Amino acid sequence: MMTMLCAFAALASQSPNLAAPLAAQINPPPSFPAFISTDQSPAGKSLPVLFPAIETSILLDIARHEFRPMDLCKLDPTSKFRRADMERTDSGGSRVTGARDYPAFHNLLIPLSTYFSVLQAFAASSGDAHATFVIGHGAARYLSHLANLNQKYEWAAVLQYHIHFHLNRRQEMLAGSYTGWSKPDDLLLTEFCLGNARAPNTSRKSTGKHDRDISSETCFAYNKGMCTTSPCPDGRVHKCRRCGAKDHTEKDCKKT
Repeated sequence: MMTMLCAFAALASQSPNLAAPLAAQINPPPSFPAFISTDQSPAGKSLPVLFPAIETSILLDIARHEFRPMDLCKLDPTSKFRRADMERTDSGGSRVTGARDYPAFHNLLIPLSTYFSVLQAFAASSGDAHATFVIGHGAARYLSHLANLNQKYEWAAVLQYHIHFHLNRRQEMLAGSYTGWSKPDDLLLTEFCLGNARAPNTSRKSTGKHDRDISSETCFAYNKGMCTTSPCPDGRVHKCRRCGAKDHTEKDCKKT
């Protein structure tokens, strides 16, 4: 045995290019079994067949990447957002999204998971295995990312982060890219989460009510032009984040 090892070492030193193939023969890489599934492939099945509980118009919006993050509650059968409100929103313009629609993380998790399921099924129906993997991987990473943010920052700030994150990803998906779901957005984290850390050792209750006084806090959605109801539905102050004036938003502020 010692003689064989010495011979191999001598041969490897004389011919370095032979070392790797010989090593591979001695320690071959593990072989994975073939993937076997008896489940029927979604290829060839339409989204309405796969998701009969979701209206076709909503499925079309998701497939076309026109679905708005503010409308995720339409994918939650337990949502308190009534159908009449949905129809009025669709005909009357964009709807304001706040903590009343999603008072806690799990209220967003349910419809967001459904959204990713529809998106992944749409990719799978095309037969594109790589895109299906990218979407599934990105969805898992993003949901974990949101859960982690929810542990560190106030939920209202995390919710606004998600809304703008989804809007950015929607533009990327229109261009055919889905990898953005797996990467945090540092600019949005700085804008919405920085400075809104949770108080240490504070027990959280999913009651839909704030555990602290937010009446003096500036409304993020108002400064983005998304919260147009006055007074603010979430109880925050509608004023410019830059100069503090109440007659315009941050994007309309002329102060340098």
